[in-house]
Amino acid sequence: MSKHGMDEPDEAAEPELEPTETEPTELEATELETEPEAAESEGAEPESESAAAEPADDAVPQPKTRKSGGIEWARVTAYRVLPTLAVVLAAAAGGLWYLTATHSNEAEQAAVIKVARDGTVMLLSYEPDTVRQQLTDARKLLTTPFLDEYTTLTKSVIPGAEQRHISAATSVPAAAAVSVDENHAVVLVFVNQTVRVGDQPPTSTPTSARVTLERLGGQWLIANFEPV
Repeated sequence: MSKHGMDEPDEAAEPELEPTETEPTELEATELETEPEAAESEGAEPESESAAAEPADDAVPQPKTRKSGGIEWARVTAYRVLPTLAVVLAAAAGGLWYLTATHSNEAEQAAVIKVARDGTVMLLSYEPDTVRQQLTDARKLLTTPFLDEYTTLTKSVIPGAEQRHISAATSVPAAAAVSVDENHAVVLVFVNQTVRVGDQPPTSTPTSARVTLERLGGQWLIANFEPV
């Protein structure tokens, strides 16, 4: 067998290679991926431009509108809170006035009761040796019309006490204000008077009297004295 005859089968045995598709390289793949993104960014540019052209409403604070079902606080304040506050203040002012007036009225009552009590004791108490001075001093606590009545009464009491050695001791165990006004007051006094004539045993006479007082020049004076 010749050399030429052996080589022929080798040439015939070489298979024909079919063309194959080559895979893209890494650089080519990167370029392919970036191309759609660029297209998308180009397509989004008009939207961003239009968004920039429109005013940014969200950046400006807008007043919150009240819902139809919400509470109208201004009306509640005007029609509920303020009237209630006014009532509370009025009640507080009334209570303060009441406390002040009560305290002032109690002080006035105490003042007129003291004048009526002390005045009654001075009017009805005396000793034989000092009766003239005592009853003269008592007249300083009086005003008309009782001043005139008491002066007339003392004209007979003073001589009788001096001649017969009459003494009178008077106490007021209780007294109460009937009414007290700015310049007028009435006080009810309960009187115990013990009278001694010479060497005779003393006699006690309980009684009560209605004392009327008038304020003159800032001073309470007895204007009337009525046994009741």
